[in-house]
Amino acid sequence: MADAKKPFAVKVQDLVYNVEVGMGLRIVQGVLYALMVGILMVGFTAKRFAGLKEAEAMDQAQLGRNLMEKHQLVTQNIRPAAMWYLIENSRQHAPQMERHPDIVNPPLYPALLSVGFLATRGAFAGEAIAGVFSPEQWIIVPFGHLCTILTGVFVFLLGRRLFDPRHAFWAMTAYYLSATVWELSVSGLNLSLLVLAAVGAWYFALAAVDRRQTPEASSGWIGLLLLSLLCAVAAVHTRYIGVVIAPAVALFIGLALRKQGGVLLAVGFLLLFALALVPWFTRNIIVSGGPLGLAPFLTLNGSKVFEGDTFERMLAPILTYDRVLHTLAGKWAHNFIKLYDDGLRGLGEGLLTCLFLASFFFRFSKSTINLFRWSFGLSLLLFLGLAPLGSDTTQRALAMFWPLALIYGLAFFFVLLHRMQFQLRILNQGLTLLMVLLTALPLVMLMVPSRIGPPYPPYYPPFIKHVATMVRPSELVCTDMPWATAWYGHRDSLLLPLSMDEFYAINDNTRRISGLYFTTLTRDRAYVRELLTGPYRNWFPINEGRVPPDFPLTQYLPLNNMDQLFLTDRTRWGE
Repeated sequence: MADAKKPFAVKVQDLVYNVEVGMGLRIVQGVLYALMVGILMVGFTAKRFAGLKEAEAMDQAQLGRNLMEKHQLVTQNIRPAAMWYLIENSRQHAPQMERHPDIVNPPLYPALLSVGFLATRGAFAGEAIAGVFSPEQWIIVPFGHLCTILTGVFVFLLGRRLFDPRHAFWAMTAYYLSATVWELSVSGLNLSLLVLAAVGAWYFALAAVDRRQTPEASSGWIGLLLLSLLCAVAAVHTRYIGVVIAPAVALFIGLALRKQGGVLLAVGFLLLFALALVPWFTRNIIVSGGPLGLAPFLTLNGSKVFEGDTFERMLAPILTYDRVLHTLAGKWAHNFIKLYDDGLRGLGEGLLTCLFLASFFFRFSKSTINLFRWSFGLSLLLFLGLAPLGSDTTQRALAMFWPLALIYGLAFFFVLLHRMQFQLRILNQGLTLLMVLLTALPLVMLMVPSRIGPPYPPYYPPFIKHVATMVRPSELVCTDMPWATAWYGHRDSLLLPLSMDEFYAINDNTRRISGLYFTTLTRDRAYVRELLTGPYRNWFPINEGRVPPDFPLTQYLPLNNMDQLFLTDRTRWGE
C-alpha cells in the first residue's frame, strides 16, 4: 500500500536506481551473460557441427530410436562377439538376431534420447536424408548443450559454496569458454551427461555436508544427500566408468561428518548406491547371463593381441586366463602413459589443470575445502587406474574432472595473485581476465577457421541411407560401420567378421546376409600392414573386385568413385 501512494516521479527514480545499482542491474547483467553464452553456443555449433562423426554417438542414437519404437533396449548394431557371448552365456544359448539385445551400453543416455526423439518421429520415416539428419540437429546436439549449460550452473554453485561469488563467476566463465566443453557438447556422445551427473553428485554432497555442519540450517541435508546419490547412480547408468564417483563422495561424507555419524552415512551411501544398480545388472543377467554383458570383454579391443576392433569382430574368440591377463596388462601400461601425457596434463585447456595439480601442495584455510579436494583427487586416481583399460571415448571421460579442476586451479591462481600484493585493483582484474582469455584461446582457434564440412570420409548420411534402402527392413546387411547403417539406414547391421569363414558360418547357420557394404573405413587402410597381411587380409580380394565363386553375394555396385563398394545377391539398385 505504501508503494501505491508514492508519487510517479519517485517510482521512476526507484526504477532507475534498481537498474543502475540494485536488483535490476543484476537482472540486466544476468540476461546479457546468458545472451553471450547463447551466442557462443550457436556460433560453435554452426562452425563445428555438420553431422555426427563418432561411432559410439551413432550407436547410442540408434539405441534411443529403438527404445522409442520397440520399448526395449535392442540394437541393430550386431557384433559377432556379442553373438558369441549370448550363445555361451544366455539362457537361450542363441544369438537372438531378430531383436538383438544391447549388452554393451548403460541405459540412461539412450532412454533420454528416446524421449526427445518423440518430437522428430517423422524424420525417421523419410526415404532420403538431405544435409544434417534432423534428429541430430534438433535433439542430440541441443541435449548436449543443455547438459553443458547446467554443468556451468553447477560450477558457479560449487565455486560460490567453496570460495566466494567472484571466484564462482570467473570459474563459470572459464568453463563456458572451454573448447573441450563445447566439443563434447556437439559430439553426440554421452560424456556431457556424464560430466553433469558427476558434478551434480559432488555439489549435492558438499551442500549436504555444509547443511549438516551448520546447526541453524541443518534441515534438508538428507534430501541433498539423496540427490548426490541419485547423481552418482545416474553417472554409472550413463557410462560404467562413472563408478569412480561414488566411493570418493562417500569418503568425503564420512570424513567431513565423522563427528556426526559420518562413517555410518558413508556406508549407507555405498549400500544404497549398490542397491540402485541391482535392477540394471539383473536385466543384463536375464538377457545375457552376466551383470555387465559384453562390456568387460571389450577392454580387449585396442591391445597388441586384438588390434583395433579385432576382438568384437570374432565369432569364436579363444580366451585363456593367461592370454587375457597379459593382453590387459600391456594395454593398461600403454594407455596409462598416453592418458597421463596427453589426457591429464591437457585436461580442459591445460593451464588451469597444472595449477590444480599444484594446489595439492597448498593448504586452504577452510578444512572442508582441503578435504573435498583430496576426496576429488581419490576419484581422479580411481579413474586413472580404470580408464586405460577402456576405449578412447572412455579415456575422454576424464572431462568429468575438468569442472572441479578448473575451480581449484583458479583458486590457487587467486592465492598467487593475492600474494603479489598489487596496489591497483585494475591489475588484479586484468590478470584474472588474462588467465580466462588464455583458457579460452583454444576455443578461439577452433572458431577462426571456416565451417567444417560433412564428416566424409567415411560418414555421409545420404550415401548410407541410399545403400540401406536397397536392403529390406527384415534383411541383414554386413558392413564395416554397422553403427552408421543402423542409425541412418535403420537396418539390422552386422559388424564385418574377422574372417570369411565366420561370415559363411553366420550366413549359413544363423541369419542370411543380404548385403555387404565396404566403406573408406576398410578401403583407406594401410595396404600391406592391414589389408594384405593384417586383420583385413581375408577381405582383400573382394575389396579388389575379385569375388570368390562360391560367395553368396555376386552383384556389386561401386559408389562415389570407388570409395565404397556394395555387394548383394541381385541387382537391387534398379528396383
